[in-house]
Amino acid sequence: MHFRAFGTIALSLLMFCVLASLIFRTPPTAYTGVSRASSAPFAPNAIRVASGSPAYRAGLRSGDILACLSVRDKELLFPRFGFQAYAPQMVIRGCAFRSDKWRAFVLTPVAHATVGLLYFSISTTIVRLAVYLVFLLTGIALVLARPTLLTWLFYVYCLGSGPFYVFSTLGVLWPAWTYAILLPFQDAITAAGVVCLALFALCVPNDGVPHGWRRSAFVAVCIAGLIPISNYIGFALWTSANVPRQFFEVLDEVFTAAAFVIVLARLFEVRGEERARLSWVAFALVWGVITNDIRNNVGALGTASYLISFIAADLTVVMPLLILYAILKRHIIDVRFVISRTVVYTCFTTIVVGVIGAVDWVTSAYLSQVRFAMAIDAAVTIGLAFVLHRVYQWVESAVEFVLFRHRHEAERYLERVARSLMFAEREEAVDTALVQDPYDKLRLNAAAVYRPCDGGYFAACVAGWSADTAPRFRGGDDLLRFMAAERCKIALGDLRAHVAEPFRLQGHVPAVAIPLFQGNRLTSFALYGIHRDGTKLDPDEVQTLEQLCAAAAQAYTGIELERYQRAPIAPLNPLPT
Repeated sequence: MHFRAFGTIALSLLMFCVLASLIFRTPPTAYTGVSRASSAPFAPNAIRVASGSPAYRAGLRSGDILACLSVRDKELLFPRFGFQAYAPQMVIRGCAFRSDKWRAFVLTPVAHATVGLLYFSISTTIVRLAVYLVFLLTGIALVLARPTLLTWLFYVYCLGSGPFYVFSTLGVLWPAWTYAILLPFQDAITAAGVVCLALFALCVPNDGVPHGWRRSAFVAVCIAGLIPISNYIGFALWTSANVPRQFFEVLDEVFTAAAFVIVLARLFEVRGEERARLSWVAFALVWGVITNDIRNNVGALGTASYLISFIAADLTVVMPLLILYAILKRHIIDVRFVISRTVVYTCFTTIVVGVIGAVDWVTSAYLSQVRFAMAIDAAVTIGLAFVLHRVYQWVESAVEFVLFRHRHEAERYLERVARSLMFAEREEAVDTALVQDPYDKLRLNAAAVYRPCDGGYFAACVAGWSADTAPRFRGGDDLLRFMAAERCKIALGDLRAHVAEPFRLQGHVPAVAIPLFQGNRLTSFALYGIHRDGTKLDPDEVQTLEQLCAAAAQAYTGIELERYQRAPIAPLNPLPT
């Protein structure tokens, strides 16, 4: 957990801070006199040179083939967005091939006036950056709360959804080595983001790799996703040739469209409650795809349409908010098991890192005596350790109470019911405590208790199923054999698929079966489904149900013993004389 928390937060913070440091700056422009002679893909960098331009004065001529360029220099000479950016005192170094000879050159561009903010104004720039922050916070929250393949896929998509236009336009203000590292990384993350969106559409709501046709599609998307990712890296590193972006930007659109098609196909495939839950994610993905396409395509039509593109980019923020709603209210991803400890852990690590970092900065900036600064750092660190040790349990209890109050109330009530069963006088009262109380308090979709009859087991008390049509179990059923052998709860998901078939016909498949033993005999067992909102039973709830069933088994034994003691004793027949 420690590595996951620090890794995701540090990477997200790095991307956000880099964007924030650039997005409010106005990009300068420059004139070199260099342009590509041919746009043929993967062709050498043959150039045209304007007479009297800085490139002409540096010795370059039309027809030369450029190579030996750094990532930053290639971006400056062959920009993607219509103008050549320029940082003061920047020079371009490389080599040119002409007449079977290579010649080194040093080119100093001529600075022009800077253009305005890339996103119109300070307020609109803040909005654009805030949209990206929402994506990052959503991705971080999901990975910390439920680290599965599904949440990691969405996190990568959120990470790659930023306004990275500023990287290539304003990144030339960085040192060349920084640009050479961050630009390929940003390009790869952007490409991986759209690939992960398609994979997310295939997996949701499963935690791992799906089955059936979705597994085949998952593998195909992974293989195809290597093409745009490797191209973006090659664009930055293979500087001696024209690695075209346009073709691979089309591939990005293909992956985005694939996510759109996949989620619609999933909606037609699923039924009932699963379709109702998946529909929220489907709407979020469709919304994100449409607004993202408007952002990418409409803005290229001209200045007048750029405002529409900007608005569409801001409207993409609806997508992560809908995903969060689907998780918290519709429980597409069940995060209840681990969210409390994760919230506490994240809060405390943020406090520790933030306070110690602030103290370190203050002591470094304002205190000249090194020993005094080190003493303050040590005192703050030790003091924080004592304070956090004291309040950790309090904060965790508070988070548990706020987020899971209903669950704790239900568990406390069922514990009281379990203690009261020792005073039960009728089996029907025990049956009700086993079935109706958990069904109501834990808000389960089904519950039942089964007893032996005619060589099998029948439903003595049910909730959520029909009593007349509840399935029966034969004596040799897999579920009964496993319970008799292991004498503990059995998760039906661990058994073969045919075990759940009788229940699927009634609309609810139980999650767990808990046996009730009297001595060495399996006299009955209880079945419990998942919650009505679609979430699974968490370990604490299962443990509470096991305690309830253990108390019920003792109550059944006491009632049977009491019945035996009250039965009249038949007189013994006299022995024949």
